[in-house]
Amino acid sequence: MVRCMEVSQEKGYVWIGTRSGIGRFDGYEQRRYLRGNVTHILEDEEHTIWAITEKGVFRYNEKEDKFTLVRDKDNNPVIASSLCLWEDGVIFGGRGSLYKYNYEDHIINLFHTLKPNGKYHISNLYQWDSRTLLATNRWAKALFIDIATGNTRPVPFNSEQIISLLIDKKGNVWVAHYNQGVSCYDRNGKQLQTYHTQNSPLKTNVVLSLEEHNGQIWMGTDGGGIHILNPQTGKISTLRYIPGDRYSLPANSILCLYNDKSDNMWAGSVRNGLINIKEVGMKTYQDVLPGQNYGLSEKTILSIYQDHDNQIWIGTDGGGINLFDPATGKFHHILSTWEEKVASITGMDKDHLLVSLFSQGLFIFHKETHRYQPLVIINDSINDILCHRGKTVNVYQNTPETILMLSEIPYKYHIGKKQFIPITKGKGITDIVGTLLPINSTGEDCYLHDLEHIYHINSSLNELELIFTCQTDTVFNSVSQDENGLLWIGSNHGLSYYNPGTKQYTLVPNTLINEISSLICDRQGRVWIGTEEKLFAYLIKEKKFILFGEPDGVVQNEYLEKPRLLSSSGDVYMGGVNGLLHINRHLPDEPALLPTLQLADILVGGERVYDRISNDHQLSVNEKSKPIIIKIITRDKDIFRKPMYRYTITGLNGQNIYSYLPEINLSSLPTGSYHIKAACSTRNGDWTADYDILTLTVLPPWYKSGWFILSCTLFIFISVILTFILILRNKETKLKWAMKEHEQQVYEEKVRFLINISHELRTPLTLIHAPLKQLMDKLTADNENYPLIQSICKQSERMKNILNTVLNVRKMEVGQSTLHIQSIQLDEWAEQLISDFKPEASVRGITLVYQPEPEIQTLCFDKEKCTTILTNLLINALKYTPDESTISISTRLSEDRTRVRISISDQGPGLKDVDTNNLFVRFYQGNNSRPGTGIGLSYSKILVEQHGGNIGAYDNKNFGSPGATFWFELPLNTEPGNITLHPQEYLNTLLAPTQETESIPEQQEENKTAQSHTLLIVDDNKDLTDYLATALKDRFKTIWVAADGEEALRLCREKRPHIVVSDIQMPHMNGYELCKQIKEDLEISHIPVILLTARNDEESQLYGYKNGADAYITKPFEVSMLYAIVCSQLHNRERMRTRYTDIGPLPPPEEGTFSSADEEFLNRLNQIITEHLDNEQLGIPFICNKIGISRASLYNKLKALTDMGANDYITKIRMERAIWLILHTELSVNDIADKTGFSTARYFSTVFKQHTRLLPYPIQRETACQHSITL
Repeated sequence: MVRCMEVSQEKGYVWIGTRSGIGRFDGYEQRRYLRGNVTHILEDEEHTIWAITEKGVFRYNEKEDKFTLVRDKDNNPVIASSLCLWEDGVIFGGRGSLYKYNYEDHIINLFHTLKPNGKYHISNLYQWDSRTLLATNRWAKALFIDIATGNTRPVPFNSEQIISLLIDKKGNVWVAHYNQGVSCYDRNGKQLQTYHTQNSPLKTNVVLSLEEHNGQIWMGTDGGGIHILNPQTGKISTLRYIPGDRYSLPANSILCLYNDKSDNMWAGSVRNGLINIKEVGMKTYQDVLPGQNYGLSEKTILSIYQDHDNQIWIGTDGGGINLFDPATGKFHHILSTWEEKVASITGMDKDHLLVSLFSQGLFIFHKETHRYQPLVIINDSINDILCHRGKTVNVYQNTPETILMLSEIPYKYHIGKKQFIPITKGKGITDIVGTLLPINSTGEDCYLHDLEHIYHINSSLNELELIFTCQTDTVFNSVSQDENGLLWIGSNHGLSYYNPGTKQYTLVPNTLINEISSLICDRQGRVWIGTEEKLFAYLIKEKKFILFGEPDGVVQNEYLEKPRLLSSSGDVYMGGVNGLLHINRHLPDEPALLPTLQLADILVGGERVYDRISNDHQLSVNEKSKPIIIKIITRDKDIFRKPMYRYTITGLNGQNIYSYLPEINLSSLPTGSYHIKAACSTRNGDWTADYDILTLTVLPPWYKSGWFILSCTLFIFISVILTFILILRNKETKLKWAMKEHEQQVYEEKVRFLINISHELRTPLTLIHAPLKQLMDKLTADNENYPLIQSICKQSERMKNILNTVLNVRKMEVGQSTLHIQSIQLDEWAEQLISDFKPEASVRGITLVYQPEPEIQTLCFDKEKCTTILTNLLINALKYTPDESTISISTRLSEDRTRVRISISDQGPGLKDVDTNNLFVRFYQGNNSRPGTGIGLSYSKILVEQHGGNIGAYDNKNFGSPGATFWFELPLNTEPGNITLHPQEYLNTLLAPTQETESIPEQQEENKTAQSHTLLIVDDNKDLTDYLATALKDRFKTIWVAADGEEALRLCREKRPHIVVSDIQMPHMNGYELCKQIKEDLEISHIPVILLTARNDEESQLYGYKNGADAYITKPFEVSMLYAIVCSQLHNRERMRTRYTDIGPLPPPEEGTFSSADEEFLNRLNQIITEHLDNEQLGIPFICNKIGISRASLYNKLKALTDMGANDYITKIRMERAIWLILHTELSVNDIADKTGFSTARYFSTVFKQHTRLLPYPIQRETACQHSITL
């Protein structure tokens, strides 16, 4: 039961309110919402859908696609039974109260309480005027409600038992009282008219609904259908249900009527659902029960023919012959022909028809008696072809006297003569493909066609002429001729036409039709096209297609090629498997409004995601593998029209997708952004504009997302970098280990040498020291040789102690050493040791002062080793203390009383500008250059650390006195006993490389760097070259590496390094040969070469220098030493080039070059320039020709040797000669300019002044001599 309805103005949905809930219809499918009795449904100005049920007021939520219960500000459900649109909102009527929803704040609140009718139940609300509402209730009289106060008053017209009420456009009130028909009142309550069964064609007085449509009043009744009243004439027409007539009203009980904004009329029935009422110009007639005249006896039509009385004879497939009267629209079933398959039918004379019955033959049918009579065919052969071959014979009356009988062999039958005339096949015709069908006949011209050809019958010759043949894969299903003589062809490739006059064939392009099964031309310039399920009209002048569907009266039908008819009135009839279509020549005017399209819904994997769409219609999904269904809604006047849709997806392939469904299914979209547009076909064959539907972004899966790819890229990049770093570190570690092994090997060799030499020296030292001791013992102190012998003996004793120190340290390295800790009286031990140095000190006038700490009595230490420590410190103090001074020795406790400090203070030069951290490193002497072994302090440090103590020094100037103080601390809590010490490389401390700690002479502190120079390292030992390249890479602009002399020579010629460092022993070409090749090659002879070798003999060095080596370094060597020598060589080259560019005379070639080849080159160059100095043509081309060298080679060579270009070099020699001539001759400036190769004296003077800052006049000679003119 349809109680109410609303057609949405925004999207075109049809909302249907029933007893069981709400339905929504979009033209294709219906959805259900809510459950319960829906009495009212309405769309407001904001396109919000409101619904009234017994549970209250509901509002549609589009995002969630559901109805939600409306609540007031106190969160209570709004209970109402009616609603009415107002200018600023919606008013809801309930029991004695009004609620109002405001567009401004979107809030619903109690508006008014009715006064004095506080319990009035408002069933329906209507707007009476701008201040008044009209409320009705069937069981109570109607009331006016003041919208401002809520006060009520009675209405001026009869309002008892109102079933339905309508206020028409003129302001009149139409009221349907229960069982009293319909009454009309003016605004003042005056009754204007009343209609009921007694005074009108009304079939019942129970009118359930009223509506106005096109100025007419529609009345829905209970059982009487719909009555349509014309108020002007009072005439009433009726729409009722007629059994068997599918175009009659489907139901007679109409509960509600609704005229939508597009002027469509809707009727809600009691039991037959919702009905859309529309005037159409087409009808499809189908089969009905026998005896009924509203349809066919059989719905499949095989043939059709209209006689001279305008009666239409229809041949069916098993239903015999039907007669249709176009004037009445009624059918008459010829029962005598029942079950006959009438394959073809045509006229014969006024009273007879010629009928072709399938598998039975040809018969003459009498129109009045409805009887068959076989057509007499005397010729057995013709009779067999036309009647007994089991093939369909198509009959067609082409002239009043003749009938064409079309089978495998066509015949012309003369009606009067009863004569069969065979139609022969003309030129080019072999076989008939399929069955011949007639196209058209105008006088003597008649056209036929089969599946592949179009023919013309030459009446004079009775010959079939071929006029057109289709393409190979084309099949002619149906052909029709228009009024202009064009033959329109429906084939498996769509629509085309052939012009017999111009013999031109044209294919009509379209995307709507694939294959045509039937077509026919009318007199209005239209070609009606039938496909398997659809009907189209092609407008010839406009070149447009129009699609017709069920709303137009067309049902789905498979149209057949033969049953086509253009009637005498101009109407078109097309038969098919599912009935007969009648097309009125005067079709109703269609609305000019174009449909609009918009997004209706979207499903991803069957799940609705409409709520995820942004306001600008954008949606992002990451469900790549799930199908995406996008639904659209068409806002059209006719919701039942099924247009064709065109979808454009920008970002996919750019092609259009055509479909008859308002949805598109996208599966497995690649990652990306897609802009989806949609358009639909219009009734006139055009397309609407493309409407933006959705911007869809398919996000990549997490493993293809940007952040993941970026992370992976960064991970791979970092991994590569880390791997590269690890490889470099591993390589560097290997190099370090190799260098450490090398250093260790060098160290062991040094140690071995030191130990061996120490052992070797002990014997001769003993033979020296022992005789000296004996000699000194024999001499008296007053002997003149005694001091000399004593000094020699003392130094030999010291040498013996140094050798013993080295041997002791070696013992500590190779085996376990032991500290013999014993308790010793500190003061006694110190005084005894100091007393041993007093004689030596007294000789120099030095006083030794001991200042003991009274609190210290005994201390535990190794007496022998601590004696060595204190002895070394006293020797160091005596070494740097001037004569006639004092050395103080003191002992004291540390502040925490855990250590004893023994200090030795002298009055020497102090420790100014001395790094005390390196003071105990071998040979470190700060700025003091007095000689010493440098081992004592370092050895003392080892012994102190073995005791667990510390050693140090500080400058006394920090405390206001001269000299320095050396101290060492021993722990106070050491217990007596033996302490075993583990072996360590103590000699590393004594024999560590000294280059980094030795003082660099002041004259070498000049900053020499090679940052702007390039280096070539040549050695077949890859570990060494890699190490050197790594160690020096930050000190040179570029470093190249070569594995042998041949590769190095090639790199020298290609890269031109500033210096070469090469090993001697190498494969292919050794270092001597490489050096020789470089020095003999004029292009690269200026490059300095440093040779590396393990041989330290003079013969090897001499051989290297003879081959042009600039420096010679013996392995092993330190990198710093190599770098210093390289910088020195480069600095010498720079200094020499500066001599050329500075003002002054040119140096002789033997001084300015470093190889014989360079010297020979400069001598040859100077000779050429000097001999041709007065030649103005002396220049680069001249010199290159004389020497036999290229311009580039000349430039590079001079640049490398002198840092000058060739022209500058020539000019400098000319200036040198000009100065000599000025100082030693009386020549004029012109003569001097001529002898030095200048074209004019003016130019000579300019160049001379640029180089000497003086003028070249004789008057300047004295000044020149005084200033010693130099270039």
